[in-house]
Amino acid sequence: MGILNSIFKGFHQVINGGKDVLAPVEGISFDDWAKANAQLASGKTVEEIIKSLGVDRPRWDRANEEWLARLKNDKTFTLSMKYASIFNGTAAGNLPPKKEFTESTYPIEKYAEVTVAMEFLGKQGRDAQDVLKDFGLTVADYSNLGSYYTKKIFMSPMGLGMKFQNSIMEYRAKYEKIIQNDGTHDDLQY
Repeated sequence: MGILNSIFKGFHQVINGGKDVLAPVEGISFDDWAKANAQLASGKTVEEIIKSLGVDRPRWDRANEEWLARLKNDKTFTLSMKYASIFNGTAAGNLPPKKEFTESTYPIEKYAEVTVAMEFLGKQGRDAQDVLKDFGLTVADYSNLGSYYTKKIFMSPMGLGMKFQNSIMEYRAKYEKIIQNDGTHDDLQY
């Protein structure tokens, strides 16, 4: 099991009143569940996932619901960190792996537009994954871009941070105008 997993398990059992939060659910371990979600975000279907796990849809649904509840109720955030690590290590998208990113992989201005498009088009009822597809991205790509640019912006708030903020404001104005002038809801004001 390894010393770190043993410590992690013991720590969580103390915090959670003796309950082993990493005990498999419906035969699906936390690691397998996190990997499955990364594969879903990378474009695989639920049917492909359950086949690879050797479970049926009702078992997957029950396990997924329980793992989501455990993640939500984790007061220590260690499940969240473990999930993020597994998800980001497994998820694949249309962009190169995050470790190979540079600012030219997906320019910050384009990342700003995607962010604004998801905000505005989401309010119009568009699904986030559908909007990402418009930009040639998967959920995994967007997650990796967010992680990459958050660090870059933090390290350069007056440089890259200002560039990002200016792009956000520019694209918000653009999308507000598009939505106001689309002719489908002339009776609504934004």
